[in-house]
Amino acid sequence: MQPFERLRYLARWGGDDDALASEAADCLAAFADDPAGLVVACRQLLAHHVTSGPLWWLCSRVLCASDAADAAWAAVQLLDEDRTASRLADALPFPHDAPVAVLGWGDTIARALTTRSDLDVVAVRLPGARRVASQVRRAARPVRLVSDLEAGTLDVSHVLVEASALGSRSALVPHGTESVAVELAGGRAQIWVVAGLGRALPDRLYDALRARLGNITDPLDASTADEVEELALDRVDAVVGPSGLEAPTVAARRADCPIAPELLRAG
Repeated sequence: MQPFERLRYLARWGGDDDALASEAADCLAAFADDPAGLVVACRQLLAHHVTSGPLWWLCSRVLCASDAADAAWAAVQLLDEDRTASRLADALPFPHDAPVAVLGWGDTIARALTTRSDLDVVAVRLPGARRVASQVRRAARPVRLVSDLEAGTLDVSHVLVEASALGSRSALVPHGTESVAVELAGGRAQIWVVAGLGRALPDRLYDALRARLGNITDPLDASTADEVEELALDRVDAVVGPSGLEAPTVAARRADCPIAPELLRAG
């Protein structure tokens, strides 16, 4: 498959963000000897997957590298070695009797909870969420699927929500998260945002993501944009990332990618 043909395939990719970034890295490596084509490829990928923090992270690392192919493959290795799931599993209390609520059903959270069979896990179906039921059915452990109203009666201890991107002031999370999380936290529940490797972005990249999000014209891409919203980090008790449990202000400073000027403007 030719590089631009693969770009068209990746434009409609429907898998998780880490798998998308890994596939995109292999595609971008093919443009290593074509700097102009590499910029076009990155912009096309981000135009169709604007909410994917790992893709912004990957593209910025590749565009700023002296060897784009090496940077792309190094990024894949880093994603494969991400320890966020195990850090989350270790951070949750043990033993623990109170239910743990998951808003939506993110891939990193799902991997973490497969090792914690002691937990009573409830997946909260957020208003407008379309895929949670099918994702929960494929879960490798028992999970109760409940409505947001039912979750409010369960006295949960933790509210877990997976971010697709993280800035210094807010995180990009599934649509409907804020109202449900705040309601559940009205008791004793703590709100934890799970932000794996590649989600924490420098503010200039995160702001570029937000700007693109507000200017989507393709109806297919707009439907994806409608599935996310921003959650202010001052509403969050902790962020779980590759280093484990962190205060939101600390987690927001761990952005580990350069800022590619080519990504700061649409085109």
